[in-house]
Amino acid sequence: MAESTAAKSNVGRPAGRDSEKVRSDLIEAARQHFLAREFKAVSIRQIAESAGVNGAMVNYYFGGKKGLYLAMVEDVLNELNTNLSSLNTANEITLAEFGQSYSLVLARNPWWPNFMIREVLFSEGEVREAVIEKFGTVIGPKLLHLVQQQIDNGQFRQDLNPQLTLIAFMGMTIFPFLARPVIEQVFGMKVDESFVHAISEHNQQLFLHGASA
Repeated sequence: MAESTAAKSNVGRPAGRDSEKVRSDLIEAARQHFLAREFKAVSIRQIAESAGVNGAMVNYYFGGKKGLYLAMVEDVLNELNTNLSSLNTANEITLAEFGQSYSLVLARNPWWPNFMIREVLFSEGEVREAVIEKFGTVIGPKLLHLVQQQIDNGQFRQDLNPQLTLIAFMGMTIFPFLARPVIEQVFGMKVDESFVHAISEHNQQLFLHGASA
């Protein structure tokens, strides 16, 4: 009887590589829907239809819509953390190296900045707090450590406030991706990986040396 029940519960559930593909397809479908609409306006059925699977797969892999939402966010944060960790073998990077790495993540995930603005700044509740917690535990402490490390070793001025320094640098790094339509339509610059390398180098020079002649 137990074996029969277990067999029934697994009917239609993919395994192995098919299972990985279903999970990946659901995360990609979630990105498209959550980019267009806020969390409460997106249904499991819509996401599942876009991924070409049954809605039960969302519950099976992620425990529900919130779990899928957080898995989507964690997917981007994991990519960023992997990039940070692989910049060099000693895992000691500069703030400028982080800026370029993060810019590449943003170029590959153009939905992310506006998604964060909408869900973190203009939404409230459990989902917002979960996103802030995940971003803070994965990225925040490491970035403050980078700034403090460069102050301590004399690369940055000793009178700098680490938090304000980080906020200023993040503003320079993220704004071009928030303003992507303006940059592409008004200035005729395509926000792609070539742009990322150019703006990262420019921001590094401006941040380190200022604009004064």
